[in-house]
Amino acid sequence: MAATSSGLANRALRGVRWNYLGAVGRIAATFVSQIVLARLLGPEPFGLFGYAFLTVTLLALVVEMGLQSALMQVPQLDDPVVATAVGRLLLVSTLAAVAVFALADVIAVHVFANASAAPVLRAMAPTLVVGAVAAAANAMLARDLEFKVVQLAALGSYVVGYLVVGVTAALSGLGVWSLVLAWHVQTVLACAFMVARSPRPLKPANPLRALPVAGFGRVVMVTNMVNWVIDNGPHTAIGRWLGASSLGLYTVAANLVKVPADHLVRNLQTVLFPLAARAQGNDAGIRRAYLTVLGGVGVLSFPTFTFVALEADRVVDLLLGHKWHAAAAVLVPLSLAMVLHAVEAMCGPILGGRGEPRAELRIKLAMLVLTLATLAVTARWSLVAVGWGVAFVFLARWIWMNAAVCKRLSITGAAFARAMAGSFTLGAIACAVPFAIDTALARLGAAWPTAWALAAAALATTAVIVAATLLMPQLVLGAHLLALAQRLFDKRPALAAAPGLKRVALAAARAAREAAPAPDGASTPWTRQPKTS
Repeated sequence: MAATSSGLANRALRGVRWNYLGAVGRIAATFVSQIVLARLLGPEPFGLFGYAFLTVTLLALVVEMGLQSALMQVPQLDDPVVATAVGRLLLVSTLAAVAVFALADVIAVHVFANASAAPVLRAMAPTLVVGAVAAAANAMLARDLEFKVVQLAALGSYVVGYLVVGVTAALSGLGVWSLVLAWHVQTVLACAFMVARSPRPLKPANPLRALPVAGFGRVVMVTNMVNWVIDNGPHTAIGRWLGASSLGLYTVAANLVKVPADHLVRNLQTVLFPLAARAQGNDAGIRRAYLTVLGGVGVLSFPTFTFVALEADRVVDLLLGHKWHAAAAVLVPLSLAMVLHAVEAMCGPILGGRGEPRAELRIKLAMLVLTLATLAVTARWSLVAVGWGVAFVFLARWIWMNAAVCKRLSITGAAFARAMAGSFTLGAIACAVPFAIDTALARLGAAWPTAWALAAAALATTAVIVAATLLMPQLVLGAHLLALAQRLFDKRPALAAAPGLKRVALAAARAAREAAPAPDGASTPWTRQPKTS
């Protein structure tokens, strides 16, 4: 059993490594492509594309029917079940694509109040079929923890789709169609690569045959749709009541912070869900995994997005240019919302992997009501009001979801506070240092160029964060992250002797010794008694 646990832990850690290697590449590619395309196209084309993007992504959740999660979660899976699922995905996605193509004018006029969106909606309809097939392939790869393939598919297809095809099309003057073309190339390439590398055959069978995992999938589907409304309801409301230009401003501002946040959390979600599914009944192992991941996400997201919120004007001015100046005001609340989004996103995979998707669904339904009520007020007020409303909803969602996980895993308030202490400490540093620099520059009457001022604030904040981590590793990293760091020091002993890391290495060794016999710990950072599929 110990060997099985160690093997699963090592595969999980390899999965995390590949997920984050892919995430770094995707963030870099997205960052560059979004900035270049934003400067070339302006807010209006992004708004028109946003209408089609909202429609397709919502329908994709209906088409997928929660089967991607269901195929990963079920303990035993045979090829006939996979074949039936693939057949059903193809049938439903084809019907949905035909419906979007036929009803594009109705959707554009009556949902978004913008007839110009209809041609873009028709052009995006076929991606529903491609996405459905990709969902099945992704499930097979994730079930076997083959995250290397998933990340190579995602990164390679994005680079070709957006950085090569999209930018070239924008330079050629294709406007919104450069975004549509980039989307098609990206989705088709990713799907083809994952299908080719799928560990199981993906041949379709009779879609009307009984599908044992469909019940679980329906609950996941409804939950995903509720999440979609919470996350994308603001886009829909802005597009309808404030217009395509405002939607473009909001979309690009949100992408600046949401893309890195999503990559940060989704890569951990793809590992946490199958791990929680395999470790059902082993609450000690899941508890340790949750606190470790929560602390890790927090020490990355809290300082990063707090800094962006404080420097929103400079970030927008430097990256996007004067055409996007109005996006700075809404970037402030959206950056703070991403802090909450990042830590809350760790809760769903834990509940779903434990076989409790209805617990998440109940909370998300309450958040849906709160979101709709907030948008009913803010979307008729201003773009900035919508941003602050989003931040409020994300705060409420994190509090409730985290409380549900802590209750089920018997995580005490003190344990949660210790896991999050470093996150709040680094967030405070990321707030105090830029404020101090701006105050000093103002008193000196110095008018630095935007790039210089932003670089100075970023470098100073990073230096203080690094110093705090090296001097106070127990506070900043916490016991769970330090115990995980000890695995790295065990594999690379030279790191432990490196100047500046000795204090961290000593704290990591101490944390690993204390965690081994702890009643709420486990023999590995992930699981102790995994179930095999």
